[in-house]
Amino acid sequence: MSSQHKNSLLKTFALAALATSLFLGACKKDDPATTKIYGTITIENVDTWATWVDSGDVELTVFPEFSLDPLAGWGEVPDNFFGPGVPGGTFAVGAPYNSQNPLIFTYSPGKRTYSYEIELEPGTYSALALGFRHDYITDPTLKSATLGVHWGNPGQVSHGVVIKVPGQNGVLFPIFDYPAPQSFTIEEGEQKEINFTADFNFVLQWYQ
Repeated sequence: MSSQHKNSLLKTFALAALATSLFLGACKKDDPATTKIYGTITIENVDTWATWVDSGDVELTVFPEFSLDPLAGWGEVPDNFFGPGVPGGTFAVGAPYNSQNPLIFTYSPGKRTYSYEIELEPGTYSALALGFRHDYITDPTLKSATLGVHWGNPGQVSHGVVIKVPGQNGVLFPIFDYPAPQSFTIEEGEQKEINFTADFNFVLQWYQ
């Protein structure tokens, strides 16, 4: 066999090996899908939002799994948990999972529906909530008004909180009494659709 023929065969084998390598690389398993929640939030009374756009931000936040020890997430707190005579209720006891990077909705005249996506780590989460975070209120218990939460009924509004105050003879009574947020679990690579409705008019009650 001539050396020219040998060189030709070697080039052919090299090209065949390269083609096989590229083919196998193209057939590799795709990267895992991003773990995320997504959906649409409908906001009622957006005309009220129009008068508040310079007072704060509308933020979409997701809360980690609820725990009283250590404090985390959003859930039911027993009466007297924070001390004798201190009312319990249902509310957030810790920062949102995405507190450092909340999803902020921008007001658009007449727009009522807003799409969103939030990437998450696999796990259990106690609440998905839309809130108005007031720029000029420093009290952390009042700074954010919950406009709405995911609670399993996407066409109806729940603000997700039960807030109680002491009445006569030590009897506690609620000043806000709404269904709790619905917790959810998301697996690695899962993409879960969650839709819910919020109501901007809640700021008129929360900040009165």
